[in-house]
Amino acid sequence: MPYLTQLDLTAADFRQHCELEPAIAKEPHWLLSALYGRDLLKMKLRLVSPGMSVPDWKHASYLDPQLERMVDELGLRDAPKPRTLCEKLRYIKTATASMVALSKGEPLPAWSYA
Repeated sequence: MPYLTQLDLTAADFRQHCELEPAIAKEPHWLLSALYGRDLLKMKLRLVSPGMSVPDWKHASYLDPQLERMVDELGLRDAPKPRTLCEKLRYIKTATASMVALSKGEPLPAWSYA
């Protein structure tokens, strides 16, 4: 075993702040805080990882990194956040239609609120 005096240590070896996962450092996608969006992401996670225990009713914040990955797998990273009441109603309709399509194995509907 090498002694401490024999090691070739640099300043990088003494870093105090290390970024392990860059996805966690970013602000989470808005679908993670939206009720129907989170359910859609959890549904996709159950399909991708059937052995993983994904609760139906519990918020389960420890699943956030996996749910962020599901946003990319579903192709919803650029989905706009609904602002007005009409957009929110269309979002609910689109999210529930996406859940039905996901359960049937069909492609997701387009995510536009216009």
